[in-house]
Amino acid sequence: MKPYFKIALVILSLSVIGALFIGTDLALLFLFAELASLVSFYMFFSVLIPSLFPEHHRVEENFNCGASEMYLNSEEAYAPNAPFGGVKDK
Repeated sequence: MKPYFKIALVILSLSVIGALFIGTDLALLFLFAELASLVSFYMFFSVLIPSLFPEHHRVEENFNCGASEMYLNSEEAYAPNAPFGGVKDK
């Protein structure tokens, strides 16, 4: 997991805990709820946008389990560029 996701998870956790225990005042409750929604949207779009633009991988570099020919051609091999473990084969 990348460092900015760890920071976003900490901020999200703190805002939810703050809304539950510290948010007795209405303004503080809305502050923590807004912070939680901003972090949630940030995490959602930082996962969604890279998955819409996949990285192209060369099939010839894959291990083909001893077969004499490849199972996929190079036009069929795409993988999402996700921040939670995307493959970097360039």
